[in-house]
Amino acid sequence: MSGGRADDPMGGSRGGSGARPPLTASGGRAGDPLGGGQSDRPPLVPTDGEPASADDRGRLEPGDRESRLIGLEEAAAMVEDGMTVGLSGFAHQNPPMAIVRALIRRGVRGLTLVCGPTAGFETDLLVGSGCVHKVVAAGVAMEQVAAIAPAFRHRYELGEVQMWECDECIWYVGLQAAAWGVPYLLWPGGVGSSLPELNPDLVEVREGDRTFLRVPPIRPDIVFIHAAEADRFGNVRECPDAYLGRSFAERALAAACAGPVVASVERVIDNEEVVAAPEWTLVHGAWVVEAPWGAHPGGVSGRYVPDLRHQAAYARAARALAGGDPCPYARYIAQWIDATARAGTYIEAVGREALRGLQTVHHS
Repeated sequence: MSGGRADDPMGGSRGGSGARPPLTASGGRAGDPLGGGQSDRPPLVPTDGEPASADDRGRLEPGDRESRLIGLEEAAAMVEDGMTVGLSGFAHQNPPMAIVRALIRRGVRGLTLVCGPTAGFETDLLVGSGCVHKVVAAGVAMEQVAAIAPAFRHRYELGEVQMWECDECIWYVGLQAAAWGVPYLLWPGGVGSSLPELNPDLVEVREGDRTFLRVPPIRPDIVFIHAAEADRFGNVRECPDAYLGRSFAERALAAACAGPVVASVERVIDNEEVVAAPEWTLVHGAWVVEAPWGAHPGGVSGRYVPDLRHQAAYARAARALAGGDPCPYARYIAQWIDATARAGTYIEAVGREALRGLQTVHHS
């Protein structure tokens, strides 16, 4: 994989004055193994003021602000082979699963995932589907379901996927270095551990009488997040009724990103709600995909809990894959990804009654 700056092993360059450049999987600068950079490609989002696939709420009169609503497949089409893709969420919470399924249907390959800091089902499914070259995370787990996510473990043990070893703090420090546009940040955590042996990008350095780890920037080409709601202008909001945390790395990933930020959300709300309570806004200026139940089988804090039965059934299929039987995993992909491309079919496949049983807050 190529792209980005020679002194930046974790992603691409930023546009001038904060502008987000067009993306490329192969057009960046040499010496950067994790992607990024600029190219002569046209912009990846509509530029004629009329976003494709947006519903009527996104169609504004001339002179109004531009709508940021786009369709699910349109969002997935922003990703090309070899890109560095940021995914928000934490373990079971708020994974952008609707977009993950669309990426698998698209058949992208060679991705570097910046996920977590503790990644979960979304990462395991992308790895098991053959989309991933490298994972940048503190771990890939499915909590109650699997201590180590099974497809990831299988692919890693076969040498088919790489891991950029770090802990959660180092993960955030790398994103901060990218956000600030610096070649590295010094961090006291991890000194004396085996992390520099496992990850040669982490180097111990002396400053005066102290030792630090030199952490390079982690810079995704594109970031996908999932949240409770957003308005049509790209103001993405956390859920006031959250039962476990209120945000899951969305701000850190968005600030570090070299390209577009795309948010799938449970519902699109009026801008007046955003203006009335700005303290709930996580990210400004995102491209927005309305995707009800778009984190399932993960949960959305304040909306619905994770579907652990679904995840356990998936884990059994992934363990069968590791045991030499690919058929259960292939059946899972066929049932839950290939057969759910049409809008609404995933919700129908899970069942509305089953989904209602997961809800923690009910909205009309």
